[in-house]
Amino acid sequence: MAANDIQYFYKLFVIFLYSFFVTSWSIPYIAKRLGRYKYFVNDKYKKGKQLVPTMGGISILMGILVSLALSQILLNTEDLGNLFIFYFIVVVYALYGVVDDLFSFKKRYDKIFVLMILTFPIASLISDTSLNLYYWRIEIGPLFSLVVIPVYIMVVANMVNLHAGYNGLTQGLSLILLAALGIKSYFDSGLQYFIYLMPLLGAVMAFLPSTSYPARLLPGNVGDLLVGAGIGAFIVVTRNLWFGIFILIPHIINFLMDTWTIAIRKIPDNKFGRLRSDGTIEAPASMKYKSLKFLVVSWFRLKERQAVWVLYGFTALFCAAGLALF
Repeated sequence: MAANDIQYFYKLFVIFLYSFFVTSWSIPYIAKRLGRYKYFVNDKYKKGKQLVPTMGGISILMGILVSLALSQILLNTEDLGNLFIFYFIVVVYALYGVVDDLFSFKKRYDKIFVLMILTFPIASLISDTSLNLYYWRIEIGPLFSLVVIPVYIMVVANMVNLHAGYNGLTQGLSLILLAALGIKSYFDSGLQYFIYLMPLLGAVMAFLPSTSYPARLLPGNVGDLLVGAGIGAFIVVTRNLWFGIFILIPHIINFLMDTWTIAIRKIPDNKFGRLRSDGTIEAPASMKYKSLKFLVVSWFRLKERQAVWVLYGFTALFCAAGLALF
């Protein structure tokens, strides 16, 4: 690394630390406040149906916001402007997640148009408006920034939010995806885009232990939509759309399974299975093919933590293959 690159790396690392430590500090405070106002959910796969605070993704949001505020002492004006535009999208999705957690919107696709419109500002970070189809590049102009990109981010955020249900599942999968995206970005462009990655990566790494088995705090829609939007936005800013699609294949499969079962076959939704006496999970008979989380416990007799590691491995496999192929 050149001297300037080393200096820039240190700045990025400090921003990461801001986010990591503020998120870590806020977790017990947020958990206590959520408990006081009775924002609990039943942790279905524990004996006795333990109550666990939800909406813990607020701590991720706090870590990111403080990291952005403190980054002003480290970054130049141009970097700050781009960083704030990027995280405007992330914060919008987080706020929508808060509203969703509070009011529990029943319509499955009511968020599509609202979130698409609020994603428009990221167009200012996209200079190349052509769609790369391997041997061809198709210039589609404003439609790329105002349609393709918002749809891409919205779909990724919702797929990440949908691939949930076990302790640590969404945030662990997201950390694997962020790691793969960071490696790909470094191979392609060095540290150029890491400014967008550091606040999110620090917050997710800090939050994961508290939401992993046995969870002390669950992210809720606020945490999952926030991180999903960050993943989608980082993919489009780094122009790794095809790589992103490849590493998200497990999430795509999960989304298609859900759509086939609930939207097409119209089978009444059942979000939770049953805990057997030996601690393994029995998926609802009608939901076996609704999601990967139910599919793996139908194929194999697994406890919650084991099922999570199987799903981690599935995503990690596609991330490793993506890094090798792209």
